[in-house]
Amino acid sequence: MADAEREVDEVRSGDVLSVQELNEWIASVIEDTPALNGVRCIGEVTDLHQNSTALYFTLTDGDAELPCMIWANRYRNLDAELEDGTEVILEGDIDYWVEGGKIDLKPWEVIVAGDGDQAAAVERLRSELEERGWFEDEQKQQPPAFPERVGVVTSLRGDARYDIQNAIHEQDPTVNIVVKDATVQGSNAPTSIANGIHNLDRSEDVDAIIVGRGGGSDSNLQAFNTERVAEAIFTANTPVVTAIGHTDDRLIADQVADVATITPTAAGEYIVNSRQEFLAGEIEPLEQQLVAAYETFQQENEHEQELAEAVDEASASEGLPPIYYKVAIAVLLLLLLVITGLWLGVI
Repeated sequence: MADAEREVDEVRSGDVLSVQELNEWIASVIEDTPALNGVRCIGEVTDLHQNSTALYFTLTDGDAELPCMIWANRYRNLDAELEDGTEVILEGDIDYWVEGGKIDLKPWEVIVAGDGDQAAAVERLRSELEERGWFEDEQKQQPPAFPERVGVVTSLRGDARYDIQNAIHEQDPTVNIVVKDATVQGSNAPTSIANGIHNLDRSEDVDAIIVGRGGGSDSNLQAFNTERVAEAIFTANTPVVTAIGHTDDRLIADQVADVATITPTAAGEYIVNSRQEFLAGEIEPLEQQLVAAYETFQQENEHEQELAEAVDEASASEGLPPIYYKVAIAVLLLLLLVITGLWLGVI
């Protein structure tokens, strides 16, 4: 604790600490704070993943998040089986990872309380929307093959905006892109995203709307599991493509959308590729027909040439005897003249 106090004094006196020194000081303060040892916390498990060394997950109450880590050998000895959506009570120590500069909870006891409220609410909404028919293919619209104006609902500060723009303009720089800034996580996100969709659908005369964000934890993506966003997508007259960076279970927004892609880049590529696929579908058959017609023309032309050559050969063959006759007659006439001249000379 003396070292930590010394470093605090150094900071207060204006000395500049390295990142390593500051992180070590933070870790020492946390370690020497009794109130941060043996804390108990209740929340819902999200983003669960593990390797041979440890189990990692995020504990959330819907608004706030706390990273957690359990060593693999300790987890095997716990009488608990964790999965995403499980509500748990954790007891353990708050730890600070010096190298990574991250705080987390390392529990030594896990009590499973049941399914989390957040996961249960999402499943209830999913079932209700399925009963309404919002997921049916018959309700979906196909984005146009030649979009001239594409709307995008995402954060102006996120990478998703640029990923979508680059994916579209690399293939077709003439497409006009209209971006509506939206909060994509937190309690205000559902309303912000829905308003962006409504605005583009009703006021901007766009041919398609891309809605999404980059990757994030399950909690960060919960705006796309809300009825407000689902309703905005479902009621839009403009085809909607979701572009939410995730690889796990599909979000409700994906199920309602006309087309669902797993990343913003994939959404942009889809919008442009739909044009290319249309052209391929229309032009390739015509190209095949032209090739077939040209081959037929070549075959017929070759056949006509063969016939012409055959006629020429036949005509030449039929013309040979008269020539021979004429030559023979000429020779005979010459001989006759010679003989006549000789005979007259004798006389």
